Amino acid sequence: MGRVTIPSSDAAGNAPGVVRVPGPEPDWQPAPALGYHVGKNPAFQVSPWQYAASFYRIVAGLTPPLEAVAARLRLEVERTWEELGEVDVALFRIRGTEFALSRFAHHEEPRLFVWLNRSQRDVETALDLLLGALGVGREAVAFIEDQMGDQHSGTPG
Repeated sequence: MGRVTIPSSDAAGNAPGVVRVPGPEPDWQPAPALGYHVGKNPAFQVSPWQYAASFYRIVAGLTPPLEAVAARLRLEVERTWEELGEVDVALFRIRGTEFALSRFAHHEEPRLFVWLNRSQRDVETALDLLLGALGVGREAVAFIEDQMGDQHSGTPG
């Protein structure tokens, strides 16, 4: 093997092996530009929820607040964003059935959306499983997918 040479500090006093990355260009927009890649920034950032939501579909809405549902199931709620703004999200599994709960963070009338993994076909059984874990009945369901059509099936939040 050859001899390894470790460089010493440079004239500016930077540590050896440290490469200084310059700040952003003045005309670059923030990377998470809320769904529209405009401007000169070469990076476009996608939120973890935007990525995860592609594996789920909205199947229902619940009337209880997210905080109550999360407290009952001892879930951690994460704040993230998507095209329409900030979103509070919890992803979890009950007996092998994968769910997500989401609500827009700053809407006056917060709606709690129930998402089901796209691989799960039996929506009614999944809802019964969730409601049973929550200790509530069908009165907690604000709507189900049949009542909303396909208009929301691909929109995170």
